[in-house]
Amino acid sequence: MGNQATESRSFSLEKRIRYRLVLAMLPLLLVLMFIIHKSIHLLIDEIVVERLQHDALSLISAVTEVDDGWKVGVEALPAVYQRVRSGHYFILQWNGGEIRSRSLWDKKVDPSDFVQGDTEDYLYFWIDEEFWVVHQQPFVKKGEVFNLWVAEDISEIDQKQKVYEYFLAAILVLFTFIFIFWQRSVLNKGFALLEPIQRALKENQTSGQPEFPERIPQEIKALVDSINLLVDRSAQQVARSRMSVGNLAHELKRPLQELQIIASELKDPESQQTLKQVIRKLQERIDAELKRARISGNPMPGNLFKIDEEIPVLQGLLNRIYAKDIAFKLNSNIELLPFDRDDTLELLGNLLDNAWKYASSTVHLNISGEGQGFAIRIEDDGPGVAAECFTEINQRGTRIDEHSTRPGDGLGLSICQAIVESYNGKISFSRSELGGLRVDVAIQNNIVN
Repeated sequence: MGNQATESRSFSLEKRIRYRLVLAMLPLLLVLMFIIHKSIHLLIDEIVVERLQHDALSLISAVTEVDDGWKVGVEALPAVYQRVRSGHYFILQWNGGEIRSRSLWDKKVDPSDFVQGDTEDYLYFWIDEEFWVVHQQPFVKKGEVFNLWVAEDISEIDQKQKVYEYFLAAILVLFTFIFIFWQRSVLNKGFALLEPIQRALKENQTSGQPEFPERIPQEIKALVDSINLLVDRSAQQVARSRMSVGNLAHELKRPLQELQIIASELKDPESQQTLKQVIRKLQERIDAELKRARISGNPMPGNLFKIDEEIPVLQGLLNRIYAKDIAFKLNSNIELLPFDRDDTLELLGNLLDNAWKYASSTVHLNISGEGQGFAIRIEDDGPGVAAECFTEINQRGTRIDEHSTRPGDGLGLSICQAIVESYNGKISFSRSELGGLRVDVAIQNNIVN
């Protein structure tokens, strides 16, 4: 569940920028295609209408009056208006008369269907699968009012325009893909500058303070400086804290010695025994804190726990503390626990210290990892803990030594439980096949991906 929460909060900045650039480019591409379409359309219209206006002027000049009305001089007409279904047509109307171009032939066209307009207007009209551009030209000649409609079929031009626009759209799409790959390459090269920093953060978690490259992008320099400052301050704070604990424990030894002297001088045996018990518990607690400080060693924030390096040191230290001939067996299928070195050292130090203290001759430590999950198991052949106490000692703050008749048995579990819970893990207790206590820790990697 912790990993899912981490994944839901993480995202790729490079992908987000790339997607937003593409999304921002798509509307611009659509607008560009619309502008191109309208521009080509208007250009064709301008050419066609200009030609229609020229033909209209020629037709107006060819209109002459005859005895029975008006006629259009054939000799003045362009030949396309004389050829049947040529794609160029005209209709001339006046009060009581009409002249149609021979090119119309049998086409049934009613000029009243055309929208009335002035000399600058033109419209589109579908006639028998032909796409017409119609230009209307009203004029007056010798007191007679005329309406002239000149039309041209542009269906072939319209088809060519569509083919051209499809071709242009294909080119734009091709250039869009080229741009996408180009901007992806640019972003990859830009974010590649961050890879040495990312690598430094991951690799140096096992070797001390992160060693960042000399060249750092200005945009994240403040972040890198903050990380360095945070690591330095954290190391100093942990060092001061552990030093303070050690100093306090040592300082308390003298008052305890004075209390022992006072206890030995008491005349009341019952009061003397009570005070000695209190002194012994305080001494045990001080010794435990000093032991924790020795086990934890020097604080190195940001480091991870190297099993082959840290466990032998712990083994040697515990052998010196308890002066026991313990047969210790370590079984691990991994070399590195990807957790903070100090946290892991304190967790294993406390649990192994407890196992060493109770064990008769044998302590086993098993560490295994699969994917993001890790399991730690510690067993000993000591007296163990009664089965009815397993539920109680799993409760945070309960001490193993509360269930033993031996004084000073073990360290408190609150620290171990706090460390495990901070990694969304779980700690449980049961009886070992060796005869003593078995401690199982299941923990998830929430630090390093």
